[in-house]
Amino acid sequence: MKEYSTLIQGIIKGVGGVDNIENCVHCATRLRFTLKDSNKFDENALKNVNGVLGTMIGSGLYQVLIGTNVGDVYAQLMDTPELREKGLKVSKEVPGDDIVSEKKIGLLDRFSRLMSDVYAPYIPILATGGIASGIIGVLANLGIVDTTGLTYQVFYAIFYALIYFFPILLAFTAAKHFKCNQYVAVTLGAAIMYPGVANLLVTGEGASLFGINFVAYNFAGSFIPILLALFFMSYFERVLKKYLPEITQFILVPLLCLVVFVPLTILVFGPAGGMIANAIKVVYNMICTNKILVGIVFGAFFSLIILLGMHWAITPILLAVMAEQGFEPALAAGGMGNYAALGICLAVALFAKNTSDKATAGSAAFTNALCGITEPGLYGIILRNKWLIGVMVMSGAVGGLVLGIGGVAATNFSFSGILAFSGWLGCINFPMYCFGIVVSILIGFGATAFLLKSGKVKQFD
Repeated sequence: MKEYSTLIQGIIKGVGGVDNIENCVHCATRLRFTLKDSNKFDENALKNVNGVLGTMIGSGLYQVLIGTNVGDVYAQLMDTPELREKGLKVSKEVPGDDIVSEKKIGLLDRFSRLMSDVYAPYIPILATGGIASGIIGVLANLGIVDTTGLTYQVFYAIFYALIYFFPILLAFTAAKHFKCNQYVAVTLGAAIMYPGVANLLVTGEGASLFGINFVAYNFAGSFIPILLALFFMSYFERVLKKYLPEITQFILVPLLCLVVFVPLTILVFGPAGGMIANAIKVVYNMICTNKILVGIVFGAFFSLIILLGMHWAITPILLAVMAEQGFEPALAAGGMGNYAALGICLAVALFAKNTSDKATAGSAAFTNALCGITEPGLYGIILRNKWLIGVMVMSGAVGGLVLGIGGVAATNFSFSGILAFSGWLGCINFPMYCFGIVVSILIGFGATAFLLKSGKVKQFD
């Protein structure tokens, strides 16, 4: 493993020293710090540290972009004697709500953090399942695999079982976010998905529980009802622990949580969540009536939305739509910005004069092309110049336009990049999807090459 002591000392100094660090976790490319005093976070100093590609502040976290070697840097950071003495523990959860300080943050940041905490652990699994279902879908279309056979159903289930059983899976991560018993939460999710219950809950039809008539809501593929239920259950659990004798809490707390909140979820949170979901769907349908406009907007701006961390507020909605109707266009268009960034980085790698920048761009292009990870390119190259930001937006918009014209839509969740490309084999109008990728890369590459050759972009001289 490469040694990163100089980089680590620079990072520690830039975030305000050891005493200012409350905790730290990492994601695919970033170190995410919780700090005591935010004023000590020195973005300029950090950006001048060799090995730091950029910084970002959002959702109560202070983030330092490292790149795909972030895991090694994180391991060595947490192994420094100063941090070991503080008692900080290495976390494998990315990200974790329990590391976020209780400082006042906006409602939008809170919502984004909630979606991130709840959904982030399942994104790699969703992508893996998308690849599996994409391959088996192609084999089925070629007549190699029988859609009624077990082989097809097994591979199909890798993706769609996750979507179908979201209430159970999200219960676990949501309970961690809301700081209540995760195993009680999972049992709650399983209870509302139990066939004997789920089969009696047909969305929109009348049902009766305890003699109370209500409009039923089927929880398959949903996420809003379980989040509502666990939000309120977390407070109920705390009240029980406060007033019940400690010797009785082992049995009575989970018992009372379940006997109260399973019926409440069916009677109240399910229908309420259904109303919210319907309202979201109405707004979504209004936006998506023009597929071309959707393609342009998501192609142009989704990479920037990811950069701001706001994709966690949007992606679950898109997944819910896809689960219900079987396809979703915005997810496909959103990837065009990634391919536009790839084209930009390739051009910088080839035509930049600065050797260090050429290496950074080349590495970023490789990471993007292989894994669909754009942060190294965004922070290390594109965000350094307003022209390149414009090129990414324009190139992604044109790629999205191509997809909109072709009516391209995702049928699975998958990343961009070579490793996840098979996940797109079963999308609607796959040839047009490929054409959109080519267009995004070529325009990004060509426009960047022109800007470099003409002297409009001088950061890489």
